[in-house]
Amino acid sequence: MRRKFSAQYALAVLLFFIFSGTTLLWISLDHVPPNWDDAWYLTKSLTVYDSLTQHGVAGYLSSLNSAFGFKAPLIAALPTPFYLVFGRHWHAAYLVNIVSMLVLFAALYRIGSRWWTPRAAVIAIAVAGTMPLLYGLARWYMVEYTLTALVAAAIAVLMEDDTLDRPALALVFGAICGFGLMLKAAFLLFVFPPFLLVGINSPRRLRSMMLAAVPCLAIALPWYAGHWRPVLANAVDAGFGTPAAVQGLGPIFATSTILTYLARVASTGVSVYYVVLAIGLAFFAFASPRLKMFRLRFLLLWVLPFALFLFGGNKDIRYIAPILPAFALVIGALLDFALPRNRAGTAIAILLLGFPVLEMLAVSFGVPWRAREVVYARPYSPSVWPHDEMLRLIASGLSREPGHRPLMLVGSDRGSFNANNIELTAVALGLPMEVETTAHESNRGTLLDRLDQAEFFLYEDGGEAESAVFNPHFATLVQRAQAGGGFTEVTYGKRLPDGGIARIFRRSLQPTITEAPPEEFHIPIGGVMAVTSANVEEDSGSVTVRYAWRRVQPSPDAYWSFTHLIDTTGKILAQVDRPLPPVELDKSVPQQVRIDLPAGVPASALRVRFGLYDPPRGTRPTIGPLPPAAARRFQLGDNDTALLCPIR
Repeated sequence: MRRKFSAQYALAVLLFFIFSGTTLLWISLDHVPPNWDDAWYLTKSLTVYDSLTQHGVAGYLSSLNSAFGFKAPLIAALPTPFYLVFGRHWHAAYLVNIVSMLVLFAALYRIGSRWWTPRAAVIAIAVAGTMPLLYGLARWYMVEYTLTALVAAAIAVLMEDDTLDRPALALVFGAICGFGLMLKAAFLLFVFPPFLLVGINSPRRLRSMMLAAVPCLAIALPWYAGHWRPVLANAVDAGFGTPAAVQGLGPIFATSTILTYLARVASTGVSVYYVVLAIGLAFFAFASPRLKMFRLRFLLLWVLPFALFLFGGNKDIRYIAPILPAFALVIGALLDFALPRNRAGTAIAILLLGFPVLEMLAVSFGVPWRAREVVYARPYSPSVWPHDEMLRLIASGLSREPGHRPLMLVGSDRGSFNANNIELTAVALGLPMEVETTAHESNRGTLLDRLDQAEFFLYEDGGEAESAVFNPHFATLVQRAQAGGGFTEVTYGKRLPDGGIARIFRRSLQPTITEAPPEEFHIPIGGVMAVTSANVEEDSGSVTVRYAWRRVQPSPDAYWSFTHLIDTTGKILAQVDRPLPPVELDKSVPQQVRIDLPAGVPASALRVRFGLYDPPRGTRPTIGPLPPAAARRFQLGDNDTALLCPIR
C-alpha cells in the first residue's frame, strides 16, 4: 500500500514538473507585451521593489500600502523575493505563478488522497493542469491564479480532521485567509461557505474559529481599515458599472445570456471535454457509497459563488478560476470510482486524460495540431514588439534637468499597445516620465487639454482596431497631433507585429501657457490663495478657461480647481476638476482648462462657474471681497465659494 502511495506521489510530482515546465517554456517563447491589468501589476511590482532598494523596509511598506488604492496590494509584493534573487527583471514575476501552481497541486493532492484515493488526487491534478482557464492564467501575471491556489490551500487546511480544534492549523488557516484577502477581497466568497459548513457540523469549534480570525485580521485589517471605501466602490463598479456593461453578455436573467455564459465557461474555462466526461461519470456518484454526502456538500459550497457570476453583470471568465479546483476534484473522484483499481484502470485513465494534454499543447505550441486560442489560453507569439526601442528613442531626446518628468499621452488602447505596457517599459528602463492613457476619459475637452500639456503623444496607426467604448476620442487626438497642435513627428514609423505603425509625436513648441498672464485683479480665496486672471473663450465646440493662481499664505492644503458650465438654473451641464499646478508663495502660475460645450446648447445660454476646493474634506474656501476690476466681470455664488461669469 505504501509503495502504491509512493508511486502516485511521484506521479503527482512529475505532473508538476511537466505543467510548470510547459508554462516556463511558453513564457520564454512568447514576446507579446503584457496586456492591461497584468502590465499594471508588473509595473507596480517594480515600483514597490524600487522603494525597498532605495528607501528600505519603511519605504517599501509605504509604497505597497498605496500601490493600487482600490485593490489589495499583495500581488505587487509577491515578486520581490524573485527580484532579489534574479535581478530587477519583470519576467521573474511569473515565477510567482510557478510557486502558486505547486501550492495548488499540493492542495489538490492532499484533499483528493484524504477524501478518496491518491489516484483520484493525481487525476484531479492532471485535470486542473489542463483546464484552459487555469493553464492560461498561469501565463499571465494576474491575481486570479495565485488566488485560486490560496483558496485551494485554505480548503485543504479546513478539511483536515479537527482543523479548527487544533490551534496550529487554525492559525495557519487564518493566515492563509489573511493573505488571500490581501490578494483580493473576493477571497471570502470562495472560502466562507465551506468554512461555515465545518462550523455548523461542529458548533463547539466556534472558539477555534475566533482563533483563526486573529492572524487573518492581523494581516488584512491594517490595509482594509484605510481602503475599504474605494475597495467597496470598485467592487460595485466591477459588478454593475461600466466594466460590467462592457464585459457582460446582455440582460443577466435572459435565457440567451445564461446559455451563452455557460457555453463560454464550458469551452474556455473548464473545456467541453471535461464537461462531457463529468456528465458521463456523474451516474457513478449516486451508485457509489464511497462518495459521502458531506464531501458532496463541501464541494457544492466551494462552487456556490458560481451563481454570483452566472446571474451577475460581469461575465469575465477569469473570475471563476478559484472554483475550478473543486470541479477537478469531482472529475478525479468520479473517474477513480468508475475505473478498476488495477493497471488496466490506470491505463484507461491515462488515455482519457491524454486528449486534454494534447489539446493544451495544440493551443499553446501548435503541436500536434494548431488549435484556436480560448480567451486566456493562446498560442505563443515569437514576434517582438519594439516597446523598448521606442522608449529608448524617446529617452534620447529627454531633458537632463533633475526632476524633469515629461508627460507621455498614449492614444492607443489595444491589447499589445496601451498605456499600461508602455508605462511598464518606461519603469523597467528607469525612464523618468509620466505615462497616461486617453482611454478612460469621456470628455473631449479634457483630453485635448491633456494633449496640450503632454510632451509626447504616442499611438498606433492601423493594426488592431481601437475600442469605441473605452477610447471614443482617439481619432480627434490623432487629427490634432497630425495637424500641428505644437507637435512634430519623430522619425520612426516602424511597423508592428499586428500590421500597424508606431507613431511618435513630440512637442516642438512650448505649451501654450508657460507663464502666467498679467495680473488683472486680486480676488482672495480663503486667505491663502488668490485668482489674479481668468479669461474664457469659445473655440469650435469647446470652452477654454485660462487662469492665474497665486498663493498668498503658506498652507498644507492641496487645492483643486473646479470649472463648471451651468445653465440659467445653475444646473451643471459639463465640468472639469483638476489639481492646481505647484503654486509658489507670491508668484502667479497658469492653469488652462478646456470643456466641451453640451450638444445642442449655445454658449450664450451658459455661464462658467469656478473656484477651489479641498478634496480630502470636500470643502470650498470662501471667496471675496471682489475688487472693482473683478466686480464688473464676475459674480459670487454658492454662498461666496464660487465665481460666475458669462462665456465671451
